[in-house]
Amino acid sequence: MSKFSASDAAFSGFRVVRENLKTVGVWVLIMTVVSIAYSVVMIQLFGPEMNAFSSYIQSAGGDPDPNEAAAVLARIAPASLVSLPYLIVVNAVIFAGVNRLILRPQEGGLLRLRLGGDELRQAGVWVLFNLTLFGVFLLGGILSAFFGVMKDGIGVMLALLVNVGMLGALVYLAIRLSLSSAATFDAGKIVFLRSMPLTKGLFWPLLGAYFLAVVMCVIVFLLLFTIVSAVATILSGDLSAAGRLMQADSSSLKAFFTPMGIAQTAFSGLMSVLTTLIIFAPAPTIYKTLREGEGTGEENGGW
Repeated sequence: MSKFSASDAAFSGFRVVRENLKTVGVWVLIMTVVSIAYSVVMIQLFGPEMNAFSSYIQSAGGDPDPNEAAAVLARIAPASLVSLPYLIVVNAVIFAGVNRLILRPQEGGLLRLRLGGDELRQAGVWVLFNLTLFGVFLLGGILSAFFGVMKDGIGVMLALLVNVGMLGALVYLAIRLSLSSAATFDAGKIVFLRSMPLTKGLFWPLLGAYFLAVVMCVIVFLLLFTIVSAVATILSGDLSAAGRLMQADSSSLKAFFTPMGIAQTAFSGLMSVLTTLIIFAPAPTIYKTLREGEGTGEENGGW
């Protein structure tokens, strides 16, 4: 299997942004509009429940009451079910767009976003990926709770080992399956478990590339947040304006449709697009390098 440069891959998101500034700008505008529309729907349908959940999280701090927390989560559950299709569609469109920018840069014109077979397959891979990781997390949680009930030294040690093993398994699977989205986009069919041979022997370089990309994403977020917060504070004269940039008031449509609420949504749209490109562009970039090297070695049949 051909090698790749972890550092070059980690910075690929920045190159994509620099080379496609107009496309990125359009994506930010679209994400802002979509987020506003989504917020309007959620406030109309679940405004009181969302406000109660937010208030409870703030009041409970780090020591929530289990029964009260369960009651609050039960009230917010319908909102979560409505959010799921939205998340699947948005992630599918964005991931397909990122793959298109890197693997098929000649396609799609300025927008590079579509609704079609590529997006449907990305939705399938996204669901499979999250269900796989959730299954590992659930299994680890059950085993940890089982050993934790023992309430002795051995039980505590076994529960700790299970938790450590679960965390390791989650990271391992996430890395080994990280090229499934790019492989699916390139093949025109869902490639999930069959994408694991692509990452064979490359776990540590992949982990290094993804870790560096996350670190750079955090730096970019902090830098942009500092700049935008300073501007918001200067314009409004309110030192608390920076804090309100992190979360729009969703208690009502009137509270949401304020200059600060729209600014927060626009900031979220900008950060959503930038973080997606910085964190997820390395995977298709690495896949492209492997494909142009010794090939991807894909086989037909199965997932």
